[in-house]
Amino acid sequence: MEEIKEKVNYCLNCKIKPCSVKGCPLENNIPDFIKAVKEDEYKKAYEILSKTTVLPGICGKICPHMKQCQGSCVRGIKGEPVNIGDIENFIFEKAEEENYSLKEAMQEAEGTDTIKAEKISQNSKKISNKKVAIIGGGPAGLTCAAFLARDGVKATIYEKYNYLGGLLVHGIPEFRLPKTRVQETVKRILDLGINVEYNKELGKNLNLEELEKEYDAIFISIGANKSAKMGVKGEKLEGVYGGNELLEYNMHPDYLGKMVSVIGGGNVAMDCARTIKRLRSKRGKCNL
Repeated sequence: MEEIKEKVNYCLNCKIKPCSVKGCPLENNIPDFIKAVKEDEYKKAYEILSKTTVLPGICGKICPHMKQCQGSCVRGIKGEPVNIGDIENFIFEKAEEENYSLKEAMQEAEGTDTIKAEKISQNSKKISNKKVAIIGGGPAGLTCAAFLARDGVKATIYEKYNYLGGLLVHGIPEFRLPKTRVQETVKRILDLGINVEYNKELGKNLNLEELEKEYDAIFISIGANKSAKMGVKGEKLEGVYGGNELLEYNMHPDYLGKMVSVIGGGNVAMDCARTIKRLRSKRGKCNL
């Protein structure tokens, strides 16, 4: 707790909010939720986050903070930026500890903004009888379903696996994002009243024509689960794997005594390299 206090007190609570407006793709109100933590109002902090995101426990751990919010932090101009990721993660863990539900947080968050609440209420009346099919239960599908449910829309997620989370489960190694964290997040979202149909894959046992007859709208969020090709000679040879497929299907070759080269230096490349390093023998090497 003392460590978090030190981190939130380091924030200047800028009025121009570059971390939120410029740095955060979701435009999370970062100075306001940090201010709430400073004042020990943890429930309020979670409510503020719930206006713009339903994945604070995920983003707090794996977002590229230095490229986004922390990279735009005023404190970072002459020193270290505010550790926004750790603070966001703390708020989620506090919500879990104190049993603050996402549903209540969303309702309270909109209630504090009277004008916005009235607009949402009016909009909810117009769309409350609408039904939306969401194909894919990864972060995009889960977020879409959550905000639709908040507005009174009946949302159903169709997922090809027997679990939700998508990339969060099979694309990010356990050592970076524990599966229990994903499960906690998914439960909070489903508690909003979202239906799920598992083992439904588009083009196999699920087709758009049938869904169009049943639903008012369809949101496709199947993800970018195929690795980009470099277009170079030899990339189809045996022993050459795409990073996304390697992480998703977990079909690793025998690394015993082998030298492995990882082409690239982004997040997927680093996840592959670190995963392989944990699987390979001490005699193996992994080069980026």
